[in-house]
Amino acid sequence: MRTRRIAAAFAAVALLPATAALLTASQASAQTSEEIQAEIDERSHELEKIIEDYNAKREELEDANQLIDEIEAQLPALEAAAAEAREAVADYAATAYTGGDMAMFNSVLDGDPSDFADRLMYLDNLTAAGNEALAANLAEVDALKTRQAELEALQASADEILAEIDEQKETIEAEIEDLESDYEDAYAEENPEPDWGDYSGDSAVVGFAYDQLGEPYVYGSAGPDSWDCSGLTQGAWAAAGVSLSHNAAMQWDETARISRDELQPGDLVFYNDLAHVGIYIGNGEIIHAPNSTTVVKIVDIDYGGSIVGYGRP
Repeated sequence: MRTRRIAAAFAAVALLPATAALLTASQASAQTSEEIQAEIDERSHELEKIIEDYNAKREELEDANQLIDEIEAQLPALEAAAAEAREAVADYAATAYTGGDMAMFNSVLDGDPSDFADRLMYLDNLTAAGNEALAANLAEVDALKTRQAELEALQASADEILAEIDEQKETIEAEIEDLESDYEDAYAEENPEPDWGDYSGDSAVVGFAYDQLGEPYVYGSAGPDSWDCSGLTQGAWAAAGVSLSHNAAMQWDETARISRDELQPGDLVFYNDLAHVGIYIGNGEIIHAPNSTTVVKIVDIDYGGSIVGYGRP
């Protein structure tokens, strides 16, 4: 029965244990960015499981709600049938045994005396059949109402379970947010900003790019809280007062060609047939907005993309 399956599924729920308390500030500062990233990954995996558990329980709750709707749709007709059967039995008994129209009772008395016992048994059988029909209808109504009560109790239990799962989800999300903040602090401590020299505009450009670290990639976005690759380079150079188009190929046309040896912080590095662009920050690294699976981050200039060339606005 679907009711038992749904109930068993909810009874089997084992909420994940509460996550470990967040590290103290001193403990967090003692961790490397790599260690913090490992914690973020671990919590993210826990969160994925919780979200999937939440989705599964919500599906089961929807099944329970559907069953309740089906029962509520059946009950009026069954209750009406039971009422009709009850009325028929009552009318039959009144007609047969209490006077009123005595035709039915007289039909038993009339006729050949030798058939009297058979006619009386027939009358009893009719009464019994009516009672059986009534009993069957009432039993079905009672069974449906019992299932309805069980499902409504299951609904209440499911709501509690979903609330607990949702609370766990929010706790881990908050923990991940704190860990990501710790990661940024640790990474900044491990990778101090390079000496940007006297190149005009680079301090503002690179400083702007650093400020966007960890923000999400969104296709077509140019800030202020999400970016795609050319949107980030456009925003960074706008901070230095230079206008660039929101397109990597157009930015290639808008910048002067330089060699790799001439690279200075703030220069642009173009990849993949001008389909991608990043900001050079010195020390052989760039800041870029890679794709929708990750965030604005620092990577090696030769991180894997095929370099087309270098440009200086």
